[in-house]
Amino acid sequence: MLHFSKISAKGKDFNLIASGALAFKIHNKILKDESLTQGTKISRNMLLNGIPVSENTGQKKVYFVIISDLDKTNVEALCATIAAERAKGSYAVCQVIPVFYNEPSFKALKMLRQNFDEVVELNKFNLGGSKALSHAEQQQCLITEYSLSMARIMYHVCVKDFAPSYPKTEQRVPVQAYA
Repeated sequence: MLHFSKISAKGKDFNLIASGALAFKIHNKILKDESLTQGTKISRNMLLNGIPVSENTGQKKVYFVIISDLDKTNVEALCATIAAERAKGSYAVCQVIPVFYNEPSFKALKMLRQNFDEVVELNKFNLGGSKALSHAEQQQCLITEYSLSMARIMYHVCVKDFAPSYPKTEQRVPVQAYA
């Protein structure tokens, strides 16, 4: 099951999709973040197959997808939809939190890499060369810091126009002509 949320601000949409138990926790944490809720409209859906087809076909969209429990997830419908959106000029980033390493998860990961602009695989977090964090510590780290920061960055880049604004009128300085 996919959890799909659309955050709309300034006429632009930021699409957040989660699949899996840990991904759903991260999804909810992102939707509660103050920097993403101010002046926005959030719509949420739970879907069984694929993601909703956009009503405005000309608009480029940004998708941030978080997948946990990769071996249990059927990613084919999601990948087909994302591929169609990318063909329209949309941008899609997938964050994968693998729980198991087996053949179905490797195949799903390969499919994700073929259909998304960026696939970030999060696993085996270490703190400054020390021993690896426990599974519960990894989950807490993912929920509170990295995923939230990445969602903020993608949202702000999606919504804000960073192009410099110049005045449209040209100002001329009179130059004296010498004879």
